[in-house]
Formats: sequence, C-alpha cells, structure tokens
Amino acid sequence: MKALERLPAVEEVDVHGELLLNRSGPDALLSVHTASGIRHIQIEAKSSGEPRFIRDASFRLRDWATHRGEPSYGIVMAPFISPESREILRKENQGWFDMAGNCLISFDGIHLEIAKTDLNPFSTKRKQRSLFSPKAGRVLRLLLSEPGPWKGTDLVSRTRVSAGQISKIREALLDREWASATQEGLRISQPAAILEAWKDSPGRSPKLAVSGYSLLSGKSLDAHLQILFSKALKTPYATVLLAAHSVARRVAPYARVTGEFFYADKKGVELIKETLQMEPSEHGANIAIYEPEDDLISLDSISLLPEPLRGTSLIQTYLDLSGMGDRAKEAASFLYDEKIAPKLLSEVRREYDQR
Repeated sequence: MKALERLPAVEEVDVHGELLLNRSGPDALLSVHTASGIRHIQIEAKSSGEPRFIRDASFRLRDWATHRGEPSYGIVMAPFISPESREILRKENQGWFDMAGNCLISFDGIHLEIAKTDLNPFSTKRKQRSLFSPKAGRVLRLLLSEPGPWKGTDLVSRTRVSAGQISKIREALLDREWASATQEGLRISQPAAILEAWKDSPGRSPKLAVSGYSLLSGKSLDAHLQILFSKALKTPYATVLLAAHSVARRVAPYARVTGEFFYADKKGVELIKETLQMEPSEHGANIAIYEPEDDLISLDSISLLPEPLRGTSLIQTYLDLSGMGDRAKEAASFLYDEKIAPKLLSEVRREYDQR
C-alpha cells in the first residue's frame, strides 16, 4: 500500500485488519482518507488468480459491500492475476494487485495502474505444458472438434487417456473458464482462447525427423501417395499422415508451398522413403517428415481426397502451421478463418441458444 500512500490525493491510509485467509469477511480492510472523504477498501486474497477463483472473490467483495451499506472499493490480491481475470475485475469496477507487480486501484479520482507482465512468473514449465501435453492435447482436439457435452467415461473411451488425467484437464479448463460443466457433461465455452494459448505454448513447433528429395511430381506423385497410404493401411503399427501445408492446400488452399509434409513413426518413415523414392538432400528438400509428439495422433485424423489419403485434424494442422514461420502462419490464419472458426462459433452460439 506504499504506492497508494504516495499518491498526492491520499492523505492517510489506515489498516484495520491483517491478511488472514478463511475469515467470514474481507481478508483486510483499509480506510483511505482524501480531501473528498473516507473510502473503505476491502481486500480479498486468493491463492490462485485463475478466472474461476477471481470471479468468486469478486462476487464476495460485491456482496460484502452491499451488506456494509457504505461506499467501499474491492481489491483482489493473488500471486499472479491473469489478463482474463483482470478483465473480470475491471468490468466490476474492482481493483487488483499481485506479487508479479501488476496493480489497479481506481476510485474517487484516484488512479494507480501498473501493468508489469501478462506471463505468470510463478508457473513452472511443467505446469504450463500440462494442459497442452500430448495426451491432454488429444482430449482438447476432441472437445474442440466435437463440442459435446462429454461425460468423463466417454472421453476416456474416445481418447484412451486415463480418468485421472481427464479429471485434471477438466479442472484446468474450468479454472480458466474455458469450459462449462453440467449434469450432461463438459463442454468447451471459449474455443478461441484455448487455441490462442495453445499455439503460443512452449515447444509448439513440430519436430523434424528427416527430410529429403523426390523426383516424383504432378500425377505421378499423386499416384504414389495413394500407393503409400494403401501400404500404410496394410502395415501393422505404421503411422503415416499428411501434415501442415499438405493438409492445408487440400482443405483450404492459400499460398502454395512446394513439397509434401508428413507425420510418421519409424515404420512410416521407411514406407515414405521407399514409396516416394526419397533420397537424402542437404538443399532443396521437398519432403519433410515430422516426429509425432503423440503416438496416437491418428486417432482424430481426417480423410483427404483422393482416398485413401489421410491427414492431421484441422486443429492439429492449424497448431503446426502456427509454429512454422511467417508463410505457414498466414496459411494457419486462412485455415482458421475458412474452416475452423465457422464451426467453433456455430457450436458456441448453439450452446448459448440452448441456455
């Protein structure tokens, strides 16, 4: 509160309580003396600054202010208050401060705002990746592609992810208010926010396993691709999927990027090398094969023409393109606008109408 005391309009700040958790009332109460009178500030402390917890704190502050029957201003404090949480408080005309240095106090002509960082300095890399890990990503792709609502047992069955991890993913989505839960099940409510955070998460760029050159082109290449995928269907435990630009140009053509892009495991790599007559090349490679981060990436693959070609899901394709450079990012934006956003928005509108 030292910064508040240093403001010219503030004459004195009285502290009426300590920051104690689990009290039946605000965790602290301040009285701010100004030339226009005394304004009480109620402070609610939270151990997490995720939207669900901040919304609860905001409600409590509003409720306590009503019961006091006198002018008061609410402030929430937490280790880190996310941008989404700040927006919740701003709409309620409430303030915040956190241990990362972010702060807003605004009332009666007094305005103190510090925007230090939008990144949580207390979040570990493991925690940051937990919601976007390979298995969690498998669940998210299903929730985004088929909004549901989904029961936990159905998610386990469709994604082959354990019930315990499904429960953790569910809680993480609810904490961020990216999903809603009813008796019918879990449903995504903020798909755009999930994709934005996902594409910017650490380690999003696909990992190149091997690249090379093929002399095949045009109709000859198309014919050999059909042969490749026919072989893959008959080869046990072989993963071969078209990816990135190869999927985008077939479902939402934007800027033509030469070459073919794949996800493949070891057996799949050998099939690609053999069928497409791929040779090593230090320069001018026109075949790129990426290593699947998820060994079940084919679970939500999509059919492409001509059959039996298959590729990564639209969500996976968008994420991969988003991490592959400027031209790829432009193709990702076009894919999102043309194919992904219309479906996501229609599902969100449908959920809203059902409410």
